[in-house]
Amino acid sequence: TYSRTEDNLAARTGYNFDQDWAVGVNDQPHVWNAFVVYAMPFGSPGKLGSGNRFVSAIVRDWQISGITQFRSGRPLGAIGAACNLPNAGTCYADFNPAFSGPVRINGDYGDGDVLGANPPTYIDRNAFQSPAAFTFGNTPRTLAHDLRNPAYFNQDLSIQREFRIARARLGVGVDVFNVFNNVVFGGIQTNITNTNFGRVSSQTNTPRVGQIKVRFDF
Repeated sequence: TYSRTEDNLAARTGYNFDQDWAVGVNDQPHVWNAFVVYAMPFGSPGKLGSGNRFVSAIVRDWQISGITQFRSGRPLGAIGAACNLPNAGTCYADFNPAFSGPVRINGDYGDGDVLGANPPTYIDRNAFQSPAAFTFGNTPRTLAHDLRNPAYFNQDLSIQREFRIARARLGVGVDVFNVFNNVVFGGIQTNITNTNFGRVSSQTNTPRVGQIKVRFDF
């Protein structure tokens, strides 16, 4: 999938339609899903292992399958700041006109000691500043400096075999979800007045999980 989502469903200023209209917080330009099922070529007549009846009985009829998923990271939401807006709600930050250099710093999200006493910051706070009094700020509602959450990658695998028992079938197998135990970080703080600005605070996917399955169809 290649797509783009735009909306003003999470408007903050409530006064400037052009500014509140932005890339949606659920926008994921690239989504790729691959589903593969492969009958393993062992034990069947003419295949590896078929010359020995005992070996053939063990290795034939196995099937391996997998689901591979990749999704672009969703946009970071509004960059918040300190406001002086009596009775007018909250504001966006301003872009800092004096800033130059990379906004994304310290490597990929999750690099370094994220559980340490001084965890790394992945967004340079100096790229933004609080707006002048009685103004709402000039950064967009989402995707300031094209900042996005981490992309998502996941690999699930399954291996299984069916045994025929008269008119019934017995299936056995193993499923492993998130085979590579990949960690996707999230919970990125986006208010420049917060001491944790630009840091990650959570894991958005689940760790590797395996299960043994048995199924009897009759």
